[in-house]
Amino acid sequence: MTELAQNVVETASEAAPSAVSYHESVGQQLRAAREAAQLSLDEIAHALKFSPRQIELLEADNFDALPGVTIVRGFVRSYARLLRLDADVLLRQLEPLMPSIPAEVRPPDNMGVASQPRGVRELSPLVTIAIVLLLAASMLVLWHFFGPSTTRTMTPANAPVNVLEALQAQPVPAESQAMPVITPVAPSGDGTLSAQAVLPAPAALPAAGDVPTLRFAFADRSWVEVTDASRQLLHSGENPGSSQLVVTGKPPFDIVIGNAGKVTLTYGEKVIDLAPHMRAEVARLTVE
Repeated sequence: MTELAQNVVETASEAAPSAVSYHESVGQQLRAAREAAQLSLDEIAHALKFSPRQIELLEADNFDALPGVTIVRGFVRSYARLLRLDADVLLRQLEPLMPSIPAEVRPPDNMGVASQPRGVRELSPLVTIAIVLLLAASMLVLWHFFGPSTTRTMTPANAPVNVLEALQAQPVPAESQAMPVITPVAPSGDGTLSAQAVLPAPAALPAAGDVPTLRFAFADRSWVEVTDASRQLLHSGENPGSSQLVVTGKPPFDIVIGNAGKVTLTYGEKVIDLAPHMRAEVARLTVE
């Protein structure tokens, strides 16, 4: 809103409510208050960050052409506060026309125990036992022909060991792609070559980055809309007082907050000051 329009609103703040009749519709009351304050549609649109066409639809009570119940209620609240009207009275008048319908949540129709397959139910106990015994016998046959050999070569504790051959036969762990470093040592008295192997420690995995997170704390009822970098709508709705909202996504985030003076916004560990972004209790900002 221009400075001239702001001065007109302040001058007409006491005269505007007297020009309003609460027997009229919500749109008629808003239009009467605007005309009493000598404000144009363009000035109101600039102050509320809505288009003049949307204000015309609101003043004409054409709510179906506006984007949803939550946006309309926040629009009416901001418009009423701008014109020094009682927003709660207008919202109560709006309730029969656009009721706030809570989302219906009900359990699934089928909460019973999952039934067994028909084929399993029809198997008799004797057939089940025979199948189990047949499987066990098959496993024993496979183990006998393909299992690890039971023969073990015992090495005396004092027998010389060729360390080079042992290291060449040892598989390299999957976690380490580097070859072991072999340090040769002088031959022992019996002619066996020994060696020392130093395996490099596996490289540490990089830590996962934090997910960008927005946290809203509401001291009073407020509506919030958040979109991410791909213009996908992450949240749009009204939030009750003494509640919190957590939104994650891909920054930058475009944020619109109604009744922003009652909202605390935190991005990661940083508290965002909403005051520089507020116009008539509506804050619009981009957070990267």
